[in-house]
Amino acid sequence: MPPNIYFDLDNRFNVEQEQRIRDAISETMLVWATHMNEKWNGGTNTGISQMAACINIYATQNLRPAWYSESPIQNGLTATNIAMDQFTQLIRDNGFRRSPRAKIFAAPLNNNTIVFALTAFTQNFVPLSFIVDPTLIDIATLNFITGSMMHSWLHCAGFFDPNTTSYFNTECSMCVMRGFRPKNPDMPDNLYYQFLIN
Repeated sequence: MPPNIYFDLDNRFNVEQEQRIRDAISETMLVWATHMNEKWNGGTNTGISQMAACINIYATQNLRPAWYSESPIQNGLTATNIAMDQFTQLIRDNGFRRSPRAKIFAAPLNNNTIVFALTAFTQNFVPLSFIVDPTLIDIATLNFITGSMMHSWLHCAGFFDPNTTSYFNTECSMCVMRGFRPKNPDMPDNLYYQFLIN
């Protein structure tokens, strides 16, 4: 793995916004690394991460990234492992400068979307570029920013979604926002996915 990943940051962000973006990138990378470590399971590579266990309960649709052409993906657990392996590819391509340099743009976004990225149709050489709404980055909590960033990076990894329940990208992002805890009827899904609308 590369020692660093690289982003060109829009100069319209202020110092506090830059720090919140860095914190969210670090948290998103931590989610990925924790999944990979828990899956590694001491060398067996058969473990089930907290994230995968959470997603497997809720994600039943759109389990396949756009570039995927192998046998159908049967469940959220398998989709999570494929998605995080694709994250590994994106991180390597970024850190070893094999993909176009990733850019973080400042721009107002629709609704309550915090972070936005386009869905990639290829597996390699995809930049981890995204847009951040400067107003929302100021007021959103770190777990919601991290979940929104995860959602956008899953678009970079090739996952579509219509931002409703049961879809892999939405359920993965909401699991991150909830800290992998089960859903709570007092916190309906629309309170979460309003921040994910792309």
